[in-house]
Amino acid sequence: MLKKILTSVLLLTPLAYTFAEDVSQGDSMNEVIESGSYQRVSIIGGGIIGALEAYAASQEAQKNGDTICITVYEKSKSFSIPAEGDSSTNTSYNIVPSLTPDEILSVVPRGAELARKLNILFSEPFGIRVDDVPQVTESAAGERFKNAVAIYGQDKNHDDRTQALLKLGKMSMDLWQEMYDHADADLKAIFHDSNFNPCRAARNTTAKTLHDGYRIDLIYGMPNAKEHATAMMRNYLDIGYTDCTLLSPDEVMEIDPFMSDFCNDHSVFDEHSHRIWKRDCMALWRPGGCLDMRAFMPKFYEYLKNKMGQYQNASGEMEDRFKLQFESEVVGVEFNNDPENLRIIGLKFSNGSVVLDNPKNANSQYIFCPGESVGTLKRLGFNEPAYAGFAGTALSLNIPITSEQFDKYKNFASYMEVHGEGLVLPWQIRVLENRILIGTAGTKAFYADVAPDKNEAFGRNRTLVELNNLNNVLPEFISLAFGYNTQGKELTASDLGSLEYLEKALCWVGRRAVAYDGFPTYGHLYHNNQVVTNSRCTTHLGSGGVSFGPASVFVSRYSQQVCDDPFIEKVLKYADSRRTPEAN
Repeated sequence: MLKKILTSVLLLTPLAYTFAEDVSQGDSMNEVIESGSYQRVSIIGGGIIGALEAYAASQEAQKNGDTICITVYEKSKSFSIPAEGDSSTNTSYNIVPSLTPDEILSVVPRGAELARKLNILFSEPFGIRVDDVPQVTESAAGERFKNAVAIYGQDKNHDDRTQALLKLGKMSMDLWQEMYDHADADLKAIFHDSNFNPCRAARNTTAKTLHDGYRIDLIYGMPNAKEHATAMMRNYLDIGYTDCTLLSPDEVMEIDPFMSDFCNDHSVFDEHSHRIWKRDCMALWRPGGCLDMRAFMPKFYEYLKNKMGQYQNASGEMEDRFKLQFESEVVGVEFNNDPENLRIIGLKFSNGSVVLDNPKNANSQYIFCPGESVGTLKRLGFNEPAYAGFAGTALSLNIPITSEQFDKYKNFASYMEVHGEGLVLPWQIRVLENRILIGTAGTKAFYADVAPDKNEAFGRNRTLVELNNLNNVLPEFISLAFGYNTQGKELTASDLGSLEYLEKALCWVGRRAVAYDGFPTYGHLYHNNQVVTNSRCTTHLGSGGVSFGPASVFVSRYSQQVCDDPFIEKVLKYADSRRTPEAN
C-alpha cells in the first residue's frame, strides 16, 4: 500500500497550475472570490515546510480542478542574513542541510542520557549545556521538557519510534528524488542552482562515484570510530541502502583525490604495506545528498508565485493567487463559537492587525509550520507536547579565486558529514566562476525557549570548531581563504575574526524546535482537547526539517483523509499534538 501511496503523492507532479476553466478570467474569478466559493489556504511559517505545504496544496487543487488562493505568513523581514541585533530569522534559509534518512535523530537524547549531557558544557564531548545564558536554566518550558524526556526514557516503544523515523527518512529521500525527476524545466533549474544532490540508490553499478546518491562521511577523533561507522552502516542497510560500506584510505583517495591530505594524515601502513586508518578514524560510503537552502528558498517561492499566476480583484487590480508575506508574525487565532465544529476564522498579527475569513467561505484551511519558533502552538491556544529549542551554528565562507584557480578547481564539488565525539558537521563546497562557496552547520546546545545569539559563548566557540574541522579535512581550500598554508594549524578566534572583517566568512546561530521524544508533530490541532476541523500542523522536525520535509508534509496531509496504511497510521499516532510521555 505504501508504495502505491508514494507513486501517487501530489508532490510528484510538476506544477503548471491553472484555475478551473470557469474561473480563469478576471470577472468570473472575482465572482468566485466575492462569493467565497474557493479554497483559501493560510500557512503560518515560511520555512521549507511552509514552502512544501504550499506546493502540495497547489498540486492537489490542480489535480481536482479547484480554485485556490494561498498565503504564507512569515515573521522574518526577508530571506536574508539577519542584521546585528535582529532576532527575526528563518532557520531553513540560513543552513546548508545534508539530505539523509537519519538526520532528525541527531538532536534529542532521552532519559538519563539527557541529564548527563546537560551536566557537560557544550564545548566538551557530548555536552549540550550553556553557562552564560541564565534564562535557559530558569525556563519553565525547559523544565517541562527535561521532565518529559526523563519519563519518556522509560518508554518501551522508543526503539519502534526510531525505526519509524528511519523509514520515514527513507520515504522522504525518495520523494525529494521524485520531486526532481518530475519537475518541469523551471523547477529543475532551481534544483541545479541550489546544489541539489540526491540521496538514493546509486545508478552507476560499476564503480563508486560521487554525486550519485552516495557520499563519503568521515568519523575521526573518536576512539571507537569503526564501531560508530559500523552502527551507522547497519541502520542504512536495514532500510534498503545496500551499497553502504566501510572505505579504506586508498578507496577514499580513489573516489575523491582532494581527500589525499586527510587520508595521509590519518592513516599508517600495516606489515603488508597496505594503508590503514589510525584507530580513531574511519570512512563510510553511505547514502547522502545536499541542498543549498539560501539558493533554493527564495527561488522556490518565486516559482510558486509565477506558476499560480494572478486574478483581477473587484477594484480591477491584479492580485497574486500565491502570496508570501514577510514581517507577518501570527500572535493569536480567532475561533468560531460552534462547539460541534470548532474552526479557525481568523488570525491576529503582532502589528495589531486581524485577518478574518469571508463568512461565506467554508473552505478556509490553516496550516501551522512554525519551525524554529519554539512553543508557538501552545502560545496560540493549541495542545502541544513538551518542547524545547536546541541552538545550532552555521558558517559560510565566500572565497574569491583567480581564473587560474578556477581552472584548477572547477570540477571540484564536495558534500559530506564529519562525525566526532558528540559532534556531527555537514558541509557543502561549490566552485563558481570567481569564488568558492563553503557552507557548514551543526553542533547543538540546549536553549529551552530562549533565542540564541551568535555572540554568546556557544555561537563563538562552535563556529570556530566548524572552521577548524574544515581546515583539518580540506586545508587546501581554507588556505585559499587566508592566503597562506593553514594545514596542521589550529585556527583561533582572531583568525575567524579576520575572515569576517574581510567579508569572507559569515557566522550565524539559530535554533530548532523539538518535542520531548524527538518525533515530529503532524496532523490535527486541538484547542482545549477539541479538534479544530480546518487546521493542522507540521512542525517539531528539529534538525530534519529539510531532509524530512516532503514525507512530513505528505503524512501530515494524510491526517485529513482516510488511510489504511499501517505505517502512516503509526506515524500519525506517534506525531499526535496531544501526546504526553505518561500516555505512551
